[in-house]
Amino acid sequence: MLLLGSPACGWGAWEAPLPPSEETEFFMVPGVAGILTLPVGAPDRRTPAIVILQDGQGPDGRARHYIDQLLGAGFAVLDVQTLETDALGRALSALSAHPRVTGQPIGLLGFGQGARLATQWSGAVAARALLYPGCGGLSPAAVAGEAVLLMYGTADPSNPSDACASFAHALGMAGASVRLRAFDQASYAWDRLAFGNEGRSRLPRPDGLSRVIAQPWPALAELSASNVAGFFATNLLAQRP
Repeated sequence: MLLLGSPACGWGAWEAPLPPSEETEFFMVPGVAGILTLPVGAPDRRTPAIVILQDGQGPDGRARHYIDQLLGAGFAVLDVQTLETDALGRALSALSAHPRVTGQPIGLLGFGQGARLATQWSGAVAARALLYPGCGGLSPAAVAGEAVLLMYGTADPSNPSDACASFAHALGMAGASVRLRAFDQASYAWDRLAFGNEGRSRLPRPDGLSRVIAQPWPALAELSASNVAGFFATNLLAQRP
């Protein structure tokens, strides 16, 4: 007689499933809906948090690389799915009151139009990661004392290198500690997922004036996600009470 799980049937010894490494809950306040993911821990174990602001077309999967890396670094992550105008302040207030986050530093991560929103938010946060925000014409908000990571691709006409360099300089003059990273030959939204055989696509520019070519680059997406996680780890974990 063969028993399931016995060596004789070739299944090998049964192994208990690994315990979950994260906890997920819906996050809703007036004008804001999202998914909050927390590293597993005791109810009184508090952790810094990162708020992800989507590009203009809404959630499209590109945040997944970043969520995985940020969770691995020990952050809570709020992936905002819908956000009404002027509702970001309510989201940050509600997140800062969460029992697993209260008293901890909070950072902003934005893609495209979400990065523009993160740039223009005048409230205080600990750090901001701005991915291809459409550097031309941007003015820094109140970023004195904050750390800012600005990343763009050199093949992205909506983020020309000279404009991004000028914007980084303006951020520094406003009191931010700025790290500028340019990815050679990368297009707009290099970290966007390619569905099926989809290759190049045309997405709305961050300023909404026209469309720009986006070419997925999976390996670069992983690299940029690790860059973002490392940036937040360096600048937020040191600020923990």
